[in-house]
Amino acid sequence: MIKVLILTEVDLPSDFPKWVEHYLEGMVNVQVRKTDFEGLKSQFRDARRGQVRADELLDYLEPRVGDYEDFDRIVLIMDDDGYVRGLNFVFGVTKIEGNLVLIFTKRLLGPQDIYYQRILKEVLHELGHTFGLEHCSDPRCVMYFSNTVEDTDNKGPAFCQRCSEKLSRRLRLGKIMHQKFSQA
Repeated sequence: MIKVLILTEVDLPSDFPKWVEHYLEGMVNVQVRKTDFEGLKSQFRDARRGQVRADELLDYLEPRVGDYEDFDRIVLIMDDDGYVRGLNFVFGVTKIEGNLVLIFTKRLLGPQDIYYQRILKEVLHELGHTFGLEHCSDPRCVMYFSNTVEDTDNKGPAFCQRCSEKLSRRLRLGKIMHQKFSQA
């Protein structure tokens, strides 16, 4: 089982881990812990823009999380606004086949049920990247690139058939690799 830890500043519904597990085909186990990232974010805040430099924060944290408490993926949900060079903002950031995901919620705000759906979609999208998925051309697929919050609202939390098949292969492979390393 691939273990995912979500560290969040945002209060999430108690069943949020089950939502993530469902869309990742039940091949992951998700735990959620509440935390505060204010000190960390302040080190990477661009005072002029009032945003967190997401790419620099990711580069800083990635080598430090390693196998944090034996989790395979770490998701940080930050109650803030982030950006990367060349973009005005990002909802989330990770590296293809990386193990760390950063989600920024300030631009995802809305009515509570919509807000949680937006966060879910961003978590699934970025976790998809960690399993080797690229952006998808299907605007209903969760792997579709969201240029606006409306793009996020218009896509579903599910993976399209093509992305789902690739994800299934990657998750099964990850599960097999995890079992081999665990037995060694």
